[in-house]
Amino acid sequence: MVDKSILLDNKKFTVGIFDDSDKLLHAVNTLKEKGIKIFDCYTPFPVHHLDHALGYHRTNLTIGAFLCGMLGCLSGFTLAYYMNVVDWPMIIGGKPQDISVFTSFIPVMFELTILFTAFGMVIMFFARSRMIHGIKEDLLSRRQTDDHMVLAIDNDEDQAISNDDILTLLKKEGAIEVNNSKEAFNTSLTSEEELAKLLKKPKAPTKAKTSTKKPKKN
Repeated sequence: MVDKSILLDNKKFTVGIFDDSDKLLHAVNTLKEKGIKIFDCYTPFPVHHLDHALGYHRTNLTIGAFLCGMLGCLSGFTLAYYMNVVDWPMIIGGKPQDISVFTSFIPVMFELTILFTAFGMVIMFFARSRMIHGIKEDLLSRRQTDDHMVLAIDNDEDQAISNDDILTLLKKEGAIEVNNSKEAFNTSLTSEEELAKLLKKPKAPTKAKTSTKKPKKN
């Protein structure tokens, strides 16, 4: 169920960090034209047409959603039929006590169809994206969850051009930072000092020392 191809464990990447989504999209198209295999892109917000540029196909999540909906619909019918026909039949408004009472079950079946579909899609999405509780996050840049976008190229892949040419091409495409040996890190296992270096926080200005000596009297 979990997509193993998205794992970043024990890998090194050539990374280009962008601050503009249009430049990222243009860089992806340019690299693909050059025959370069892109591992993935990480953005803090959806970038339109990026999935098509990376060559991703339409997700199969809709098939799972349909199956979950059918399961919910069947569960709603089974619940309502068992309660109203088998377990505790009651004559209400002259309704029949057989399968022809199906039409009165439609509201229950509809609600359970929606409920099973919603919960099923959430569970499948989190499992497929490897975002289950307790699994550490893998980041290539601390700011990829804020305002920067990361284009990652696996160094173990055979590329059409050299690594130096890829770095030059990334800079030409508008990357504000490039790195040819970037490793993923986990923020929960990273010290504050290391995080400060990753963020490149400027040091706080030191206050000027004031003299405590009293001025001499003339």
